Amino acid sequence: MRVDKRLIINIKSRATPRLIILCFILFLTSSCSRIQGKLLVMEGNFFNARGFFTEAISSYLRALDFNEAAPYAEYGLASAYFSLEEGSAALERYRAAAQGLSGIAGDKTEMRYRIYYNMGIIHFEKGEYSEAAKSFRDALKYDGSRIEAKRNLELSLLIINRVSSPQTASSPGSTESVPQGTGGSGSALFEYLRQKEQDQWKSKEWKSESDSLGPDY
Repeated sequence: MRVDKRLIINIKSRATPRLIILCFILFLTSSCSRIQGKLLVMEGNFFNARGFFTEAISSYLRALDFNEAAPYAEYGLASAYFSLEEGSAALERYRAAAQGLSGIAGDKTEMRYRIYYNMGIIHFEKGEYSEAAKSFRDALKYDGSRIEAKRNLELSLLIINRVSSPQTASSPGSTESVPQGTGGSGSALFEYLRQKEQDQWKSKEWKSESDSLGPDY
């Protein structure tokens, strides 16, 4: 049986424009989806920075439906929960943000540093000094030049050593308070507690893409 080559060519010529149009539509849909996710995170940051935590959480939760925005939304949720003094919930969201970043291309060094640094802050506030020290160490793996993480790691280790020393454990009225002579109070060393981080959250990863959308996050 002979196949008419002209018929095959004609079919291909008609199918090609349709394929191109379909690809273009998929590209537009993907781009709009990415932008929508970013806008929702930016909206959440706006509410979060102004103390409207219910509205911020709502925006972040909607942003979770967009893959590329999800880690940033998790980070925002963690920040909101931390401001609401929900430390355990904040830790859970920070872990989810760190896990989500592994599926996104690009340099996420700054984001990862902030995640582990903030986790260290929460662990310290909860009196979990070993976990705090580990988190500060993890943060320094991503940026070893950050003085605040070095100070907080040192402070955590000082408290661990003080609590575990036999002399301290046997002394009457001993507590797990911040040791004296560490260069200031614990809150002063942290240089962070209750700071509205959204005001200075400038995402290096998305900055170039967000210039056309107004202020980046």
